[in-house]
Amino acid sequence: MSLRYEQCNALLRTQRFLRELLQPRKGVWSKHELKEKAYRCLKHFPHLNEHGHPLFSNDEFTDKDGKATKI
Repeated sequence: MSLRYEQCNALLRTQRFLRELLQPRKGVWSKHELKEKAYRCLKHFPHLNEHGHPLFSNDEFTDKDGKATKI
């Protein structure tokens, strides 16, 4: 299982990726670029339990202010 900060980053990365797909772009992504971006999003994406809720790891990580947090 990935660390909690990696899981949170994966969720944010996935959100950015999906928004990029919706934005008009001058160039077109190649098939390889799309696969690579999707792989990076899913690499640390949190697993889901039987009810469809994400399973986050229980480790602590620091926020932007350096304060230890648990989500």
